[in-house]
Amino acid sequence: MPLRAIAYTSVAFEGIQASDIDRILMAASSFNKVAGVTGVLMFDGTRFLQYFEGPEDGVDSVYQRVVNARSHLYLRELARGAVATRHFPRWTMASAAIEPVVLTGMIERPWEDFSVAAPAHDQGPVGFARLLELWTGVSGELEPAAVMLGS
Repeated sequence: MPLRAIAYTSVAFEGIQASDIDRILMAASSFNKVAGVTGVLMFDGTRFLQYFEGPEDGVDSVYQRVVNARSHLYLRELARGAVATRHFPRWTMASAAIEPVVLTGMIERPWEDFSVAAPAHDQGPVGFARLLELWTGVSGELEPAAVMLGS
């Protein structure tokens, strides 16, 4: 079965609390497990960046929940497309806090697809490669333990 993925960024609703994020993560993890979707969510205190992967119908179901969620505004899709393999096979929804400058740098990188190769005109990694680098390290070791965003 072909795998699909989506990455997006959005702005959290004003006044979001750690308990709200905990609820979002618990609901997402449960729903994603049923949908066969895995991925990661990063939050810098204001903005989210989420990447998720799985079968096309599962990814579509998860994305519809994301689009309809009231926890965020200004959703902007960074990339959507096929992936050859799962990059986060163990996590129905891992989460981590991230520094705003790091998140901005990742969002501003090219996100044409889920390539890990640097574009010819630039020395730095593309957005997806940067995301993988942050989660697995430059040397590509296995995923680190997930850090919960909320409490």
